[in-house]
Amino acid sequence: MTLARGTDRIDSERLVLRRITREDLEFLVRIHADPEVSRYLGHGQPRSHQESLAWLHSTLETYENFELGQLAVLRKSDGVLIGRCGLSHLAVEARPSAVLRPRAWYEPGQIPDGLDVLLERELGYTFERSYWGNGYASEAARCVFDYACDALKLRRVISLIHPENVRSLRVAQKYGLRHEDTLEVMGHARDRYVWPPVP
Repeated sequence: MTLARGTDRIDSERLVLRRITREDLEFLVRIHADPEVSRYLGHGQPRSHQESLAWLHSTLETYENFELGQLAVLRKSDGVLIGRCGLSHLAVEARPSAVLRPRAWYEPGQIPDGLDVLLERELGYTFERSYWGNGYASEAARCVFDYACDALKLRRVISLIHPENVRSLRVAQKYGLRHEDTLEVMGHARDRYVWPPVP
């Protein structure tokens, strides 16, 4: 992984990861509307055009407030946009009830007033279904993780994985992620996996 100087992109062997732009909306609407893609995202249902537009605006705001955010993933061989991958900020309940799962929120405005939270950096990805099975998610995730460790100096990175998402579980296994616990995110259970610590 190399960070291209003077640009907002990261390169891996087969991929270029760059900042998402407004011109990517049509692609985002398409993948978010696919039931097979969306079943493991957020609320688990296909997103409307308006939901994808809101997601795009939220992502653009992360570029202003944070150092990375979700990135568009393009194939180097032909420049085709095939997915998205990057880091999101996730607020996790610091002192959950002994009988309930810890709750977590992507949007700061959703956190209940007065609640103590811990900030996590969550590495996630979503690819158009026609590009599944080619190792692109693994390659993009590794690229972002390396960037998070080398450039951002992060010492802890997590991934939230739906317990039935076999493909993402394979990526977790490939890179030695450790299952830590289960969180409640947008009313759904997501397993929290921790990326191996950097030596």
